[in-house]
Amino acid sequence: MKAFIAAAAIVAVHAAALAVLPASGMALSYTFFFSVAALAMFSAWRAWMRSGTPRDHRWWLLLASLGLWTIGMSLSARQNYVLDNSNPAPGDSMFFYILYVLPVLVAVSSAPVAARKKWAMAIDLVLAGLLGVLFYIRTFSIVTLEGAIGPQQAVDVAYMLDFENVCLAVAALLRFVATDRADDHAFFRAVMAFFVVYAISGYSYNHYVALNGHPDFGTSSWDALLDLPFLALFIVTMTRQPQRHWHPPVYLIRFVQSASPTFLAMSVLGFGLMVIPVYPSLGIGGAIAAVIGIGLRGTLAQVDLVEEEFRLSRSRDELQGLVFTDSLTGLANRRALDERLLREWHRPAQREPIALLMVDVDFFKEYNDRYGHLAGDDCLRALASVLSGRGLRAGDFIARFGGEEFAVIAPGTRLADAVALAEDLRAQVEAQGIVHPLSPFGVLTITIGVATLLANANGGPLDLLNAADRALYRAKNAGRNRIGAQGDARLEPSRAS
Repeated sequence: MKAFIAAAAIVAVHAAALAVLPASGMALSYTFFFSVAALAMFSAWRAWMRSGTPRDHRWWLLLASLGLWTIGMSLSARQNYVLDNSNPAPGDSMFFYILYVLPVLVAVSSAPVAARKKWAMAIDLVLAGLLGVLFYIRTFSIVTLEGAIGPQQAVDVAYMLDFENVCLAVAALLRFVATDRADDHAFFRAVMAFFVVYAISGYSYNHYVALNGHPDFGTSSWDALLDLPFLALFIVTMTRQPQRHWHPPVYLIRFVQSASPTFLAMSVLGFGLMVIPVYPSLGIGGAIAAVIGIGLRGTLAQVDLVEEEFRLSRSRDELQGLVFTDSLTGLANRRALDERLLREWHRPAQREPIALLMVDVDFFKEYNDRYGHLAGDDCLRALASVLSGRGLRAGDFIARFGGEEFAVIAPGTRLADAVALAEDLRAQVEAQGIVHPLSPFGVLTITIGVATLLANANGGPLDLLNAADRALYRAKNAGRNRIGAQGDARLEPSRAS
């Protein structure tokens, strides 16, 4: 509220001073214009200081724009006081009044992610440099260094100023509306306030004051109109940011952010078309550069997107591997076993039984007690290597079930062949000769429970797990280092291949 009152007071004093002291009106107007510009630059610098860590360096682009405008005003004062030139549109000041939008245009055209890419910065700088050249050509194709030759040229300059002010006001308004971050909201709120007010007050002043019988500063209290955009910037940067009651849809935010790089390219295209009548080669070159620039930027952004998708896909695969892999043995874990068993159970046109082998390491607690848990871990890794190394088909699946237990899924396998597979695995482990003094067998051995079931709608994978677990329990009670099979199933002669 204090900032608003101070701004209103400045406008009122400016208008009153022009009315009371018309003879000194021009000097008063210049004094106020430089003062409000300095006030706006101070408020932008203060906003940068308060933008957090790391600080938002886009505020420096706004400061650069305000500085270029101030240079234009200084050149205008030089024309009036040093060169005694009362022309309403001297070429040097007009050029800076057009050029001043360039730094902010770069900020408004920057997308959040692409702005951190060196290739995006390079493209923006090339387009910004080309746009500066087009500004220069367009300005001095209408006016000379001394100013407009006639009223029509002055009007043309005014319309050119209106065009860039309105375009930047619309672009800033879109960026302000479609923001999802506090720093973006604060910056584009300030830029939008400045350029929307500037577009309105600049149009009103240029067409209804400067070009309508009042060609010089200080001849009318309406000169105070040009204070308004700088004071609007001062107000929004010096007051607390209001609470947002409307949050834009995510799609709108992403759409505006993705389209923002076109603001700079479209400006190059527009001014390129403007200078074609005077400099056809340069104008056509500018238009082509705008098309190539936005096309190249879109292509490189797409390349970055594909690369990012590939990286995320690889990271997802790695994470999925961690989720489904036992960290100790490198085999699949219990979760992977459950999913694989469920998938095999519901496989279409399943006509052969599914075999499940439950493997338990005999007297493993005693092994840990004798050699320690680290040696026990080494033992489990060695067993995992033996169990997965030989005897399994490509379609068979082995996993660590938990603790010292392993499981093997053998799709399309009848009970007789599942028992033969289990015996082969048991014999291979015993043949390793891993010393186990606390085992009655003298070496490390395993006991395996075997079960097979034909997938059907009346049962589920849990039935197969329970059957294999019961077979393992019976084998362990019978003395260990042996195979236990379903007691109610008949051994069949062949194993499906």
